[in-house]
Amino acid sequence: MYLVFQLTFMLGEYPMGWLENFFAFAAGFLTAHWPGDPGGPLQSLVVDGIIGGVGGVIVFLPNILLLFLAIAILEDTGYMARAAFIMDHIMHKIGLHGKSFIPMLIGFGCSVPAIMATRILENRRNRITTIMVIPLMSCGARFPIYMMIIPAFFAAKYEGLVLCLIYFIGIAIAVICAKLLRSTLLAGETIPFVMELPPYRAPTVRGVLIHMWSRGWMYVKKAGTIILCISIIIWAATTYPKTGAGALAGLDAGEARTEQLKNSVVGQIGGKLAPALEPLGFDWRISTSLVGAFAAKEVFVSQMGIMYSVGDADEDSEALRARLKADYTPLQGFCIMLFCLISMPCVATIAMTKQETGLWRWAMLQLVGLTALAYIITLAVYQIGTLIT
Repeated sequence: MYLVFQLTFMLGEYPMGWLENFFAFAAGFLTAHWPGDPGGPLQSLVVDGIIGGVGGVIVFLPNILLLFLAIAILEDTGYMARAAFIMDHIMHKIGLHGKSFIPMLIGFGCSVPAIMATRILENRRNRITTIMVIPLMSCGARFPIYMMIIPAFFAAKYEGLVLCLIYFIGIAIAVICAKLLRSTLLAGETIPFVMELPPYRAPTVRGVLIHMWSRGWMYVKKAGTIILCISIIIWAATTYPKTGAGALAGLDAGEARTEQLKNSVVGQIGGKLAPALEPLGFDWRISTSLVGAFAAKEVFVSQMGIMYSVGDADEDSEALRARLKADYTPLQGFCIMLFCLISMPCVATIAMTKQETGLWRWAMLQLVGLTALAYIITLAVYQIGTLIT
């Protein structure tokens, strides 16, 4: 898995750069050749809201496709079924079934199909436990957050290691939570493992590409629907209400942008949340971005891009990483990833949990429980890290 993560960074760097350049060119071209009022609200909506928001997420598509490609190869070789069989003994120790390994692994792609995949589990207690911990698997939606933060704060030779650490932290917390659930709310016997193992086979190029693209297309559809809508809403919330010219007098462009953001709707929301999240090392920008990430985790990236780039046509991730590095420490960067890993799942995951369990109480327990757990763990890591450093 370490090799997969490292290759994802190395091979994905080049197409990611091409996409960054494309969106930067598109934003610059529209800014220079805008037919209407230059610098007006419509231009800002298109350039900063739509291109900046959606483009800031789409640039990570090559890295995500590479990750899905590796998973598809492992699935099509027949390795996954054997991994489930091998993992059965370990899974039983935490009260789960060997078959739980398969939907949990699918959870590295997206939690929604992973929760649907729990239908292969005959025992309801096993199934609900698996559903409850699937969001702790780092889904593809969280990957852009990692891709934004890790290169900004950690040396290239450690990028794969840090990413691997984040993934394994999620797995470790999932194991502990599953054990607690099976010992308390969902106590009961685990049924024996029975599964037909397929023969090892060479994966076909067509089959692997179909599996990779089907998962990648879900990410693209999110960018074109949910993320587009949220990006427009966040743009409006960062643009209005307008700060009076008198309040901006004497300020340079950067200071004026910051003042506008603080006085906007999104800045006021972030300001109200900031005191509660300040012990975690989060300021108002991070706090506000986390609110939008409830709809879709990857929206966190586009929100940070929009808030750092209001009035700025340059939306490429290198500029965003440079600004993050200037404003935050590596410890804060790690805590952002940790909180996004553990905290509340996206809206679609909550809805799917309710649908598959048939009860809102499990969906609400997942939402509130994981968010509270994320707060406690991130608080401990940040405070201890601050004392050490």
